[in-house]
Amino acid sequence: MSGTTGERPLSDIVTDPQFWLLHVVNFPAVFISGWLFVSTGLAYDAFGTPRPDQYYGLEQRKAPIVENRVDAKQQLDEYFQEQFTGSAPPLD
Repeated sequence: MSGTTGERPLSDIVTDPQFWLLHVVNFPAVFISGWLFVSTGLAYDAFGTPRPDQYYGLEQRKAPIVENRVDAKQQLDEYFQEQFTGSAPPLD
């Protein structure tokens, strides 16, 4: 036994011009407001997260560049001694 629930079918809703008059403004407004929220930095302030340039300090931004693969372990040891108190992990 089948009956109707009194709801409009989705195809009627999507093809209704009133639906599109309402949503032609809402859809772009949601995306624009989200873009402004992030691009102005308000999202970082509201949620207390660091900005992309604040994740690492100045001393951590300089990555070690291995210039000679034969002396790679020595170069990494020198880098780690400057940055930390230990040495580089052993190479297998």
